[in-house]
Amino acid sequence: MMKTPERAPEAVLPCRCMRSKEMYYQPRGAGEDNFSSGIYWCTKTEEGFGPDGEPAGPDQCAPGRPCYLG
Repeated sequence: MMKTPERAPEAVLPCRCMRSKEMYYQPRGAGEDNFSSGIYWCTKTEEGFGPDGEPAGPDQCAPGRPCYLG
């Protein structure tokens, strides 16, 4: 009996409206930056929170959030 190969978990991409300064100088998919500011903002609000009033960040700006753009 053959086992069915397990599927790799799909990568969850943050919302396209989330930004950080590191996004402008690091290559896509780069590891964590030791000098990262840890500051994120939403391009819809130009603030550290999204249109729903919740904080912006890689863990927060994810599918399931009403303002998420994948």
